[in-house]
Amino acid sequence: MAARNPRGANAAPIPPMEDSSSPYYLHPSDNPSFQLVPHVLIGSNYINWSRSVTTTLLAKNKIAFVNGTLPRPTEDDWLFSAWLRCNNMVVSWLRNSISAQICSSIMYIDNAHEIWSDLRDRFSQLDTARVYQLRQKIMSLTQGNEDVNTYFTNLRILRDEYRHSQPITWCICVICRCNSASKWNSYQEEECSMQFLIGLNSSFSQIRSSILSKIPMPSLSKVFSLVLQEERQRTIDGNSSYTSVVTPSVSEQPYSANAAQSYNRNRICSHCGKTNHTVDKYFVLHGFPPSFGKGKGKFNAKDGGSFSKSVNYVENSFDECEKSSISTSVDVPSPEQCQQLIHLLQTQLATAAATPSPLPSASPNNPPTTNCASFTGSFSGNCDWEG
Repeated sequence: MAARNPRGANAAPIPPMEDSSSPYYLHPSDNPSFQLVPHVLIGSNYINWSRSVTTTLLAKNKIAFVNGTLPRPTEDDWLFSAWLRCNNMVVSWLRNSISAQICSSIMYIDNAHEIWSDLRDRFSQLDTARVYQLRQKIMSLTQGNEDVNTYFTNLRILRDEYRHSQPITWCICVICRCNSASKWNSYQEEECSMQFLIGLNSSFSQIRSSILSKIPMPSLSKVFSLVLQEERQRTIDGNSSYTSVVTPSVSEQPYSANAAQSYNRNRICSHCGKTNHTVDKYFVLHGFPPSFGKGKGKFNAKDGGSFSKSVNYVENSFDECEKSSISTSVDVPSPEQCQQLIHLLQTQLATAAATPSPLPSASPNNPPTTNCASFTGSFSGNCDWEG
């Protein structure tokens, strides 16, 4: 690699080990005990770990030692010692950023590029089972009892890992002019926004409808910002949701709520089968109390015992109980029974008419009376009205 010479073309070149823009340059603060990322590699977090390590190596200008762009020079090369020193420094950084179990498996690999390739081959391959698992978690993820920020973070973690398994673009052009990568990125972002809105609680239905009605649909960051603003507004107002319970007024409440101490719907009359009373307090059978009808209703005898109810009376229990009492307490005879009863009465009347009753003796205190049968038919009796 040619070294830059800021002193001019005729001046002596700067050695790569002293040039801050060269990958062979080591800062005085660089030491083998340095850890590249705070979270070590445990296997399942390889995607996040690799991206964090790549960012740190790019900042330290040492990415060329792991991606293979700066291969190992020959031993007779004058930069061999500088490469070996920087390579061992990167190897120490990688080992410090890996768990002890995984580090033991790469302890005998001295090339940083070989270590990076080995870790990528072991942990970066997403099989079909892992893709299915990620897709299932994304589809079943909902907000639940979590706040909007936590729910969005969990969804973004799963979505980014799933997105990493998908192709970057579908472009097949030699020199891309269709802007396929940008369109594919926009589509993935819109899919994540849609999934975020689907998993929100029903209390955010109003802001969700407002976002879906916008054309074109806002970006994922804008959607999250709008929903988060809605949640903060509810926190300021002191309401966790827009769902409110309206308590009815006293006049709109049913009679059972206004007079819960007088009537109990759990009580059932054994005579009529209705609620709100028992057979021992059935007024139709036992009579109405003297104070009945004051404030609630009045008993009207002209209408056959009907009851004029007030507005808050619970139901037509009195009329129904009265009808039930009439229908159950009186047995209507059949036509045959009526004919037998008439025949029996006629027989008794005929027998009474044929048998004369003896007249009582007359006395001053007991005047004679006349036995006059008050039956229908001819009258055969002697009555001396004048004495």
